[in-house]
Amino acid sequence: MQPQQWLSSGQYFSYQNHRLFYIDSDPNNLQKPILLMVHGFPTSSYDWHKVWPQLTENFRCIAMDMLGFGYSDKPKQHRYSIHEQADLQEELLHRLEITSLHLLAHDYGDTVAQELLARDNSREKKLFRSTCLLNGGLFPETHKARPIQKLLISPSAP
Repeated sequence: MQPQQWLSSGQYFSYQNHRLFYIDSDPNNLQKPILLMVHGFPTSSYDWHKVWPQLTENFRCIAMDMLGFGYSDKPKQHRYSIHEQADLQEELLHRLEITSLHLLAHDYGDTVAQELLARDNSREKKLFRSTCLLNGGLFPETHKARPIQKLLISPSAP
């Protein structure tokens, strides 16, 4: 799937004056288990395009471009945080009325996923049924960002 096809397959929702892009493979299917896919840094939900066809055979897949990434808004002078990114994921799930799902995350998305799981741990009724974390810094205090990652989060990055 080409990026333009990905874009045309998705939609937007607004939250706190920001437009956020997401793609939902089968919004009317209530039979398939739901898989939330959280992308890495510095990319977008398009990270998942190569595995999307296989995963959508068995799951209703949902992937959002986090704030500052992909087709979502990229506000300048904004203090991005893991907590806010988790808030945005939760807001999307709330709007889609999702109460049970599986979680797949990659890279930066692993840290967002960890925040989501910590929140879920304090709930009486659990939201997440399973979790798969790929290629990320699971222990932030030991993560050593590559020079390009440091550059991309600096004020001089586009």
